[in-house]
Amino acid sequence: MSHEKVGLVTPTQSIQYKYIITCKDKVIELEVDSQDVIYNADDELDCPLDVVLRKNAHSLNDLMSWNAKEISFVQMTEEHITVIKTFSLNVNL
Repeated sequence: MSHEKVGLVTPTQSIQYKYIITCKDKVIELEVDSQDVIYNADDELDCPLDVVLRKNAHSLNDLMSWNAKEISFVQMTEEHITVIKTFSLNVNL
């Protein structure tokens, strides 16, 4: 009978992505499916906001009704949150 050495398995760090939408009177966090995260033409991590809204049962109309002021796409690990991209919605209609 042979004895095999069993190596120690170190847990891999779990990475999650979210869109954080800062509104006039609230903050909304939308879960992002990791398979929806892509590298765009500029070789930056990205995820289509409309896809995330739809998968979270929302639409662009909801986004406007929330009075969204700023949207951030973030990467989350157990240790910290990294902001990948932030953009302001400065809409004066």
